[in-house]
Amino acid sequence: MGITYTDQAALIPLLKADLGISDVQAGLLPTALFISAVLTMLATATLADRIGAKRMNVLGVGFALASNLLFAVGPTYETLLLAKAVGGIGSGMAFVGGVRYIAGLYSGARSHFGQGLYGAGYPLGSALGLQLMPPLALAFGGWRGAFATSSALLLAVLVVYAWRAPTVPRAVAPGSIGDALRDGNSWWCFVQHGAGFGLALATGSWISVYILREFDTSLVVAGALGAFLLIAGLFMRPLGGWLVARRKITTVALMRVSQVLNLAGLALLAWPGRPLPVALVGGIAVGVGVSLPYAAVFNTAAASLPHAPGAAQSLTAAGGTFGAVLGAPLMGLAIERLGFSAAWIVIAVVPLAALVGTFFMLGEERFATEFRSSV
Repeated sequence: MGITYTDQAALIPLLKADLGISDVQAGLLPTALFISAVLTMLATATLADRIGAKRMNVLGVGFALASNLLFAVGPTYETLLLAKAVGGIGSGMAFVGGVRYIAGLYSGARSHFGQGLYGAGYPLGSALGLQLMPPLALAFGGWRGAFATSSALLLAVLVVYAWRAPTVPRAVAPGSIGDALRDGNSWWCFVQHGAGFGLALATGSWISVYILREFDTSLVVAGALGAFLLIAGLFMRPLGGWLVARRKITTVALMRVSQVLNLAGLALLAWPGRPLPVALVGGIAVGVGVSLPYAAVFNTAAASLPHAPGAAQSLTAAGGTFGAVLGAPLMGLAIERLGFSAAWIVIAVVPLAALVGTFFMLGEERFATEFRSSV
């Protein structure tokens, strides 16, 4: 599913040449996906607990496959927007279905490492989307051929998962999204994931441009250095889960440390006249900080609302996606009006709010008994 986040990004020059779309129109393609995903997460918050997480995932990947095929044959820009919105339905369903699937797979045991490993698939897929689509376009006659061919990968995943993945238990009492909206701890998890996935996408959208403009590097070097934000998630999400699962650190403490890392990293990036090595340390700190607490946040969300764990995790997931939709354009506005230093300071409001939240929220450990009974 992570591939569908970035599959159009590397092909934008081809899309512009073929359909005559502008940079703004190209930027709205992922926006259509993420807005649709947020709405889907909220609308289907407890669906995985009612119909089963495996079935939810099959539906999610099915919508993603339909999105890819529609994108491949879409004759107009409006059709491409519709295709991405359909992909957002699949993304919302599959993400919530995935976190519920991991919870069911562990059958009540603490699923932190499993959640971290699952979460690592998203940055891996996003990186693959950037790497695979250009050569597919060259090999199969352009961007339409790339999307048609990548659909074969989604179809293979769909078939193998539907055929081989075990069915997992459902939650006994799924509750509703209204329960999550009334729960303070679930809202703090919303904020935490906004400072995770949301901050990662916002900073990741601009870090390479920042390096290119501020330090006069080549485009290749800037892209390679900026890619660490994606690569960090691949390793840090499972590591964070492992640390909590092995009781090396509590969930709230891991969230707190991560937000301190985010703030320190953003401060180094914003430091006027900073040399490149200092900026790189700042970027690495943010890359680690946005990724480490992934499993801790989602398992805390589920534990916060044992009678509606899927709803709590849906609200949490919506926080990250909502942050992704708003964060990148807000940074762009700040960069245009005030420069990069101001943009890093503006976006620091998100991890600062999440850090404050760690002093008010309860961690998964405080709900452990209820959590085990709910999944």
